[in-house]
Amino acid sequence: MSSVKVAVRVRPFNSREIQLLSKCVIDMSDKETYITSSSNQTYSFEFDFSYSSFDKEAVDYASQEKVYTDIGVEMLDHAFDGYNVCIFAYGQTGSGKSYTMMGKVNDLEEMGMIPRLCRDLLVELVKTERISNSTIL
Repeated sequence: MSSVKVAVRVRPFNSREIQLLSKCVIDMSDKETYITSSSNQTYSFEFDFSYSSFDKEAVDYASQEKVYTDIGVEMLDHAFDGYNVCIFAYGQTGSGKSYTMMGKVNDLEEMGMIPRLCRDLLVELVKTERISNSTIL
């Protein structure tokens, strides 16, 4: 595990962007993110993870589960191995940080990173408690 991993995620258009007939200028392929400027120049950037959640019907659509499986599961494993872990979302207002981190808490498919981490943390603690016949307070 590296000390720091960087992931980027593209959200779908909001109602305002749809109404304005906005054009998506971001493409993603594996770890590569491509941004096309208004002058049609393309810039590429490489990250540890590049997620496209722009179109739910797309083959490469990144669901909440996909993002959690790639990032959250490893973090939880390292936490149980005794390492300190931290996850945070950074970006412009309306860019999808809250959705990625929290999602819709009462919807298993739309649940974000934090509720999934808490769920799996508690599941693992219950397993550990059963195996060791101890009580976790």
